[in-house]
Amino acid sequence: MKLTHIRAPVQFDDESFQKPRLSTSGVSENPLELFMNLRYLNYLTLVVEHGSFAAAALAGGVSQPAISHGMRQLQQQFDTPLFVRSGRKLIPTEAALRAALRSKDLAERMDALAATGAIPAHRDTLRVGVTPSAALVWGPALHAAWCQGHPRRRLDMASADEGRMLASLQGGQLDLVISPRPRGYRATGLACEPLYQLTPLAYARRAHPLVMAQSLMELQAASWAIVGPSVSGPVDVLHEAFAVRRMRPPRVAASCPDYSSLLHLLVHSDMLGVLPHPILLDGALKGQVAPLHLREALPRYEMHLFTPIRQRRALGPAVAVLRQKAALISEGSGHALASAERPV
Repeated sequence: MKLTHIRAPVQFDDESFQKPRLSTSGVSENPLELFMNLRYLNYLTLVVEHGSFAAAALAGGVSQPAISHGMRQLQQQFDTPLFVRSGRKLIPTEAALRAALRSKDLAERMDALAATGAIPAHRDTLRVGVTPSAALVWGPALHAAWCQGHPRRRLDMASADEGRMLASLQGGQLDLVISPRPRGYRATGLACEPLYQLTPLAYARRAHPLVMAQSLMELQAASWAIVGPSVSGPVDVLHEAFAVRRMRPPRVAASCPDYSSLLHLLVHSDMLGVLPHPILLDGALKGQVAPLHLREALPRYEMHLFTPIRQRRALGPAVAVLRQKAALISEGSGHALASAERPV
């Protein structure tokens, strides 16, 4: 449910609050209480927009119990119910819709006030959240876009699961994020655009006993190395590939911090691994691993660029370079993929 489509009054009915806890203006006189109420109102907005506590937790980068706790605390501020039960679902009431609309309006006004100083002129560091594969693919382009011609500038890249990175982006700890888009994710105040599609492939060392395997069924007893762990990210193509075919989960024997260390493990062990793009093949190891030619394709997904709407103008040059590189990757991915898929 999008708040822009709700035909509810934008005016906030202050009388629906319990008066002993709020001032006559409808604002708490306790700064800590005000901060918590604003957080809970943001949770309410996420619940209304995404339709459930679980989806709101994913969109907000928090746990579902945190959303439930916030709704219980926020309910204490209202004389009327915020939700009514319909079967197993909780449906937001008119009071909840009005509160969510008012909260969204307040957030947009705060964003507008901060727009002129989104990236201060004195701040020379570009803070980027990236997945491990995105760090390899986009690191040089980001450095060139941000630092070239500006000797005082610095690029800081950090990796975490997608939910945490997007929450940090919303909280102002990051300037942009390059990652997959969580299913059903719609973040208030963030712009999102697709960069390119990833077509993951399973790899093994060339002398691996299973290098000629043609089906996931033949890999049931194999051990896998992954890049992770991803705490709450949406993309786990390995487990999804097995789950959708109702096979038992693959055995993960090692977790690596990046794809370079993953490739070294594959070369020196009997483990298998998944690379999301042939561009990640290390030049020194490229001839020592080979893709498995499986009948079942691994799930595809897209990498997206997330930026705060209020920072789009300040990030313009970096965004332009990313778009250009994305176009080149999309054009060349077919050739690279065909090369990687040649029979062993």
